[in-house]
Amino acid sequence: MDPNQCRELLIKAMSEGMSYAEYAALNKQLAKEGKTTGPQKEAYVNYTKLGAARLKRWEKMYTPSETFLQTLAARVQAGEQWLVLSETWCGDASHNLPFIAKWTKALGIEFRVILRDENLALMDEFLTGDRRSIPKLIRLSSDFQILSTWGPRPAPLIEHYKAWHAKEDFNKSDWLLFVQDWYNTDKGGSLEAEFLA
Repeated sequence: MDPNQCRELLIKAMSEGMSYAEYAALNKQLAKEGKTTGPQKEAYVNYTKLGAARLKRWEKMYTPSETFLQTLAARVQAGEQWLVLSETWCGDASHNLPFIAKWTKALGIEFRVILRDENLALMDEFLTGDRRSIPKLIRLSSDFQILSTWGPRPAPLIEHYKAWHAKEDFNKSDWLLFVQDWYNTDKGGSLEAEFLA
Protein backbone atom coordinates (compact mmCIF):
# COMPACT_ATOMS: atom_id res chain seq x y z
CA MET A 1 0.00 0.00 0.00
CA ASP A 2 1.38 3.43 -0.82
CA PRO A 3 1.85 5.95 2.03
CA ASN A 4 -1.07 8.15 0.94
CA GLN A 5 -3.49 5.21 0.99
CA CYS A 6 -2.24 4.21 4.44
CA ARG A 7 -2.65 7.79 5.69
CA GLU A 8 -6.23 7.89 4.39
CA LEU A 9 -7.03 4.65 6.25
CA LEU A 10 -5.50 6.07 9.43
CA ILE A 11 -7.55 9.26 9.13
CA LYS A 12 -10.70 7.18 8.61
CA ALA A 13 -9.86 4.91 11.55
CA MET A 14 -9.34 7.84 13.92
CA SER A 15 -12.57 9.43 12.71
CA GLU A 16 -14.73 6.30 12.96
CA GLY A 17 -12.98 4.34 15.71
CA MET A 18 -14.41 3.67 19.15
CA SER A 19 -13.37 5.52 22.26
CA TYR A 20 -11.91 3.25 24.94
CA ALA A 21 -15.15 3.58 26.91
CA GLU A 22 -17.13 2.40 23.87
CA TYR A 23 -14.73 -0.51 23.27
CA ALA A 24 -14.87 -1.58 26.94
CA ALA A 25 -18.68 -1.33 26.92
CA LEU A 26 -18.82 -3.46 23.76
CA ASN A 27 -16.55 -6.07 25.34
CA LYS A 28 -18.68 -6.24 28.50
CA GLN A 29 -21.96 -6.34 26.55
CA LEU A 30 -20.78 -9.14 24.27
CA ALA A 31 -19.57 -11.08 27.33
CA LYS A 32 -23.06 -10.82 28.86
CA GLU A 33 -24.65 -11.98 25.60
CA GLY A 34 -22.24 -14.91 25.14
CA LYS A 35 -20.82 -13.36 21.97
CA THR A 36 -17.52 -12.01 20.69
CA THR A 37 -16.09 -9.89 17.92
CA GLY A 38 -14.88 -11.77 14.86
CA PRO A 39 -15.72 -15.46 14.38
CA GLN A 40 -18.27 -16.72 16.93
CA LYS A 41 -16.06 -19.55 18.22
CA GLU A 42 -16.66 -20.93 21.70
CA ALA A 43 -13.05 -20.26 22.72
CA TYR A 44 -13.29 -16.63 21.52
CA VAL A 45 -16.54 -16.15 23.44
CA ASN A 46 -14.83 -17.46 26.59
CA TYR A 47 -11.81 -15.19 26.00
CA THR A 48 -14.19 -12.22 25.61
CA LYS A 49 -15.76 -13.07 28.99
CA LEU A 50 -12.32 -13.23 30.58
CA GLY A 51 -11.40 -9.97 28.85
CA ALA A 52 -14.43 -8.17 30.24
CA ALA A 53 -13.47 -9.22 33.78
CA ARG A 54 -9.85 -8.14 33.26
CA LEU A 55 -10.85 -4.74 31.86
CA LYS A 56 -13.09 -4.13 34.87
CA ARG A 57 -10.36 -5.25 37.28
CA TRP A 58 -7.57 -3.06 35.84
CA GLU A 59 -9.90 -0.06 35.46
CA LYS A 60 -10.63 -0.32 39.18
CA MET A 61 -7.13 -1.20 40.42
CA TYR A 62 -4.78 0.96 38.37
CA THR A 63 -4.04 4.65 38.79
CA PRO A 64 -0.94 6.07 37.06
CA SER A 65 1.39 8.09 39.27
CA GLU A 66 1.77 11.84 38.70
CA THR A 67 5.51 11.30 38.17
CA PHE A 68 4.84 8.78 35.40
CA LEU A 69 2.27 11.03 33.72
CA GLN A 70 4.56 14.07 33.84
CA THR A 71 7.45 12.07 32.35
CA LEU A 72 5.23 10.63 29.61
CA ALA A 73 3.77 14.08 28.85
CA ALA A 74 7.29 15.38 28.16
CA ARG A 75 7.69 12.72 25.45
CA VAL A 76 4.35 13.36 23.71
CA GLN A 77 3.95 15.79 20.82
CA ALA A 78 1.23 18.43 20.77
CA GLY A 79 -1.82 17.03 19.00
CA GLU A 80 -0.55 13.45 19.09
CA GLN A 81 -3.18 10.69 18.50
CA TRP A 82 -3.11 6.99 19.40
CA LEU A 83 -4.89 4.26 17.46
CA VAL A 84 -5.17 0.62 18.54
CA LEU A 85 -6.20 -2.42 16.51
CA SER A 86 -7.80 -5.02 18.79
CA GLU A 87 -10.55 -7.61 19.26
CA THR A 88 -12.57 -8.33 22.41
CA TRP A 89 -11.18 -11.88 22.61
CA CYS A 90 -7.56 -10.66 22.77
CA GLY A 91 -6.06 -11.45 26.17
CA ASP A 92 -3.12 -9.05 25.80
CA ALA A 93 -5.53 -6.22 24.90
CA SER A 94 -7.57 -6.76 28.07
CA HIS A 95 -4.38 -6.50 30.15
CA ASN A 96 -2.89 -3.44 28.40
CA LEU A 97 -5.64 -1.18 27.05
CA PRO A 98 -7.01 -0.08 30.47
CA PHE A 99 -3.55 1.30 31.33
CA ILE A 100 -3.11 3.08 27.98
CA ALA A 101 -6.64 4.49 28.22
CA LYS A 102 -5.92 6.07 31.62
CA TRP A 103 -2.72 7.69 30.30
CA THR A 104 -4.39 9.11 27.21
CA LYS A 105 -7.32 10.45 29.23
CA ALA A 106 -5.03 12.12 31.77
CA LEU A 107 -2.84 13.68 29.04
CA GLY A 108 -5.62 14.64 26.63
CA ILE A 109 -4.37 12.35 23.85
CA GLU A 110 -7.02 11.39 21.29
CA PHE A 111 -7.37 7.59 21.60
CA ARG A 112 -9.39 5.32 19.33
CA VAL A 113 -9.83 1.55 19.01
CA ILE A 114 -10.76 -0.30 15.82
CA LEU A 115 -11.39 -4.01 15.29
CA ARG A 116 -8.62 -5.86 13.51
CA ASP A 117 -10.77 -8.23 11.47
CA GLU A 118 -12.82 -5.33 10.06
CA ASN A 119 -9.64 -3.44 9.11
CA LEU A 120 -7.28 -6.04 7.64
CA ALA A 121 -5.85 -3.72 4.97
CA LEU A 122 -4.64 -1.38 7.73
CA MET A 123 -3.60 -4.27 10.00
CA ASP A 124 -1.40 -5.66 7.23
CA GLU A 125 0.60 -2.42 7.26
CA PHE A 126 1.52 -3.03 10.92
CA LEU A 127 2.37 -6.73 11.17
CA THR A 128 4.57 -8.16 13.90
CA GLY A 129 6.92 -10.25 11.78
CA ASP A 130 4.43 -11.89 9.44
CA ARG A 131 1.57 -12.01 11.96
CA ARG A 132 -1.51 -9.87 12.58
CA SER A 133 -0.69 -9.69 16.30
CA ILE A 134 -2.85 -7.51 18.51
CA PRO A 135 -3.17 -5.22 20.26
CA LYS A 136 -1.16 -2.99 17.93
CA LEU A 137 -0.87 0.67 18.92
CA ILE A 138 0.05 3.30 16.32
CA ARG A 139 1.25 6.72 17.53
CA LEU A 140 0.30 9.43 15.06
CA SER A 141 1.23 13.09 14.82
CA SER A 142 -1.50 15.71 14.49
CA ASP A 143 -1.13 15.44 10.68
CA PHE A 144 -1.27 11.61 10.70
CA GLN A 145 2.43 10.88 10.31
CA ILE A 146 3.39 7.57 11.97
CA LEU A 147 5.61 8.31 14.99
CA SER A 148 6.03 4.75 16.30
CA THR A 149 4.14 1.56 17.03
CA TRP A 150 3.82 -0.74 20.03
CA GLY A 151 2.47 -4.23 20.52
CA PRO A 152 1.32 -6.84 21.00
CA ARG A 153 2.69 -7.19 24.56
CA PRO A 154 5.47 -5.86 26.80
CA ALA A 155 9.00 -6.87 25.74
CA PRO A 156 9.72 -9.14 28.76
CA LEU A 157 6.59 -11.15 27.96
CA ILE A 158 7.60 -11.39 24.29
CA GLU A 159 10.89 -12.93 25.43
CA HIS A 160 9.03 -15.38 27.68
CA TYR A 161 6.83 -16.33 24.72
CA LYS A 162 9.85 -17.07 22.52
CA ALA A 163 11.31 -19.31 25.23
CA TRP A 164 8.01 -21.10 25.86
CA HIS A 165 7.27 -21.55 22.16
CA ALA A 166 10.71 -23.06 21.55
CA LYS A 167 9.90 -25.97 23.91
CA GLU A 168 8.95 -29.23 22.22
CA ASP A 169 6.15 -29.74 24.75
CA PHE A 170 4.70 -26.21 24.37
CA ASN A 171 1.23 -26.22 25.90
CA LYS A 172 -1.03 -23.27 25.10
CA SER A 173 -3.17 -23.69 28.23
CA ASP A 174 -0.09 -23.60 30.48
CA TRP A 175 1.22 -20.58 28.57
CA LEU A 176 -2.05 -18.68 29.05
CA LEU A 177 -1.94 -19.33 32.81
CA PHE A 178 1.66 -18.09 32.89
CA VAL A 179 0.65 -14.92 31.01
CA GLN A 180 -2.19 -14.22 33.46
CA ASP A 181 0.17 -14.60 36.43
CA TRP A 182 2.81 -12.45 34.74
CA TYR A 183 0.41 -9.56 34.14
CA ASN A 184 -1.00 -9.81 37.67
CA THR A 185 2.51 -9.64 39.15
CA ASP A 186 3.83 -6.94 36.78
CA LYS A 187 0.85 -4.59 37.38
CA GLY A 188 1.71 -2.47 34.33
CA GLY A 189 5.30 -1.76 35.37
CA SER A 190 6.87 -3.12 32.18
CA LEU A 191 4.30 -1.33 30.03
CA GLU A 192 5.02 2.00 31.74
CA ALA A 193 8.77 1.52 31.32
CA GLU A 194 8.41 0.81 27.59
CA PHE A 195 6.32 3.89 26.92
CA LEU A 196 8.79 6.08 28.78
CA ALA A 197 11.66 4.55 26.80
